[in-house]
Amino acid sequence: MLSMTGYGRGTSTKDGFVFSAEMRSVNHRYADFVIRLPRELYSLEDRIRRLLQGSIVRGRVELNLSLDEYPADLRQLKVNYDLAEDYYHAIKALLNKLKLTEEVRLQHILSFPDLFRTGSILITEDQVWPVVEEALNEALEQLLKQRKREGENLCFDLLQRCSDLDEKVELAARQAEQSVADYRLRTKKKLEEYLAGNFEETRLLMECAILVERMNVDEEIVRLRSHLNAFRIILKDEKPAGRKLDFIVQEILREINTIGSKSGDYQLTNIVVDIKAELEKVREQIQNLE
Repeated sequence: MLSMTGYGRGTSTKDGFVFSAEMRSVNHRYADFVIRLPRELYSLEDRIRRLLQGSIVRGRVELNLSLDEYPADLRQLKVNYDLAEDYYHAIKALLNKLKLTEEVRLQHILSFPDLFRTGSILITEDQVWPVVEEALNEALEQLLKQRKREGENLCFDLLQRCSDLDEKVELAARQAEQSVADYRLRTKKKLEEYLAGNFEETRLLMECAILVERMNVDEEIVRLRSHLNAFRIILKDEKPAGRKLDFIVQEILREINTIGSKSGDYQLTNIVVDIKAELEKVREQIQNLE
């Protein structure tokens, strides 16, 4: 099991190129990749996306890839001659205005910005992909390690909560059984006290039996035990199963709501409330799993 949150960073140097990759992942219903690249590397986006899809099943991953250095023979430094000429004439006009005899020198013009600019870098996919891939793999490896560590912690916590739910379900089962027995006893005493035999006994007993049966939650308890066992088995699996776990929690909640609607016992109702509160915590944790 992996968490959907993590961070990783990688760098790679080869043939004069230096690349840095930084990845962050957070919760998301599906696999969503936000890839930010230098303009010269836009053509690599599909390759990068396929690489991420091989390891990320769910989660929003933000990737920043930067080209920190590149070979000197690829650098295209250009001089903005028009701007240099404008600066020259402006300085000369200023000297004339101030009636200064100083000459305009090169160092005066060089003190102004934007005189030099770097042109586009001419690189190809095959030329840079091996070094880019190395940086990406290093960042991805760190990201997955962190997601695994957090996933293990989440699984441990969920297994503990699953055990707590087991105990609460067994407590609910015992209380439901006691509740039915108490209801039978109270009904019998009331019949003996108020009706004193002046009634159609067979029909009345049938109505009481139907009412008691409606209070019975044995089937719901059996299904709850089954769901919790399935939840535990999936947690111990190595495959991403956040969605499956979320579905099982919904099924558990459905059974608990049914028990709550059948319950006429305040103690059983309190147990149902406790189970629902614990389930909400479980659901919040599951949202972090891949």
